[in-house]
Amino acid sequence: MPSLDAVRESNSSFSPAYRPTALFVGGTSGVGEATAKAFANAVKGRAHIILCGRNRSRAEHIIAGFPQTPESKYEFIQCDVSLIKNVSKAAEEVKSRIDAKLNYLVTSQGLMTLKGYDPTSEGIDYKLSLHFYSRWRASFADELMPCLEKAAAEGEEARFMSILHPATGAPLDTDDLGLKQKFTLPRAAGQSVTYNDLFVEEYAKLHPNISFIHAFPGFTRTAIGRNLPWYTLPIKPVVHLLSRSQDDSGQYLCFALVNPTYKSGGFLVDENGEQQSPKANLASDEGRQALMKHYAAVVRIA
Repeated sequence: MPSLDAVRESNSSFSPAYRPTALFVGGTSGVGEATAKAFANAVKGRAHIILCGRNRSRAEHIIAGFPQTPESKYEFIQCDVSLIKNVSKAAEEVKSRIDAKLNYLVTSQGLMTLKGYDPTSEGIDYKLSLHFYSRWRASFADELMPCLEKAAAEGEEARFMSILHPATGAPLDTDDLGLKQKFTLPRAAGQSVTYNDLFVEEYAKLHPNISFIHAFPGFTRTAIGRNLPWYTLPIKPVVHLLSRSQDDSGQYLCFALVNPTYKSGGFLVDENGEQQSPKANLASDEGRQALMKHYAAVVRIA
């Protein structure tokens, strides 16, 4: 496990020959914000960084703290990414603001809640939309994949990162993809993680020149639990003791994001930026294809 000092030193040595372009979806709070900050500092402000989220004032505050250089370009795109239609619109706006290439796409949108099945106006559970469908629709990966491909074709880095909890999911339930038949919070957590694990592997096959990373931020002190009920308050001091700061988490996530080891292919990465082995027997080949078809049908309808 690399120490925090070693991670900071590694990040500070990151110096691409070109000015990278990076999009952080969910980058206005939590580990997304922390990763964006760590990346901006790693490149010493020499980057085009776009934050995408709901809170404009928060984004402006974050951007004001980024290093400022003549080559710095920082922007914000407002979007409620729980709705797939919004994701598509935001992706089109991203395309209009970049020079056809995108080097880094980081998705961290999510929430922690004890609420049960909670469909959006598009009929997708709110948690599953944030933790899976919207991340890959704007793979923010599908909409912006040509921009990542162009960067890779020109010899530049092209990486997609989904921040959740890799290698901890349950076997794929092909009889209830989307969990509309039997929804529980543990099933939602387990299946959304598995969906991301499998998509990292499958998209790496489809796009071999691009890096796809499913990364765990570790137990981090963020505001993600603000929607939890009052009776969870007694455990918060314990969580504080056992967790790492948001900034430290961002350093480790940035370390994984720019790590030369993860240049292309599919990777599951732990909270220390180190590669994990995938869980065995998550899905058959037929199950993987069923998930891909299910996803395509859902985001097309939405």
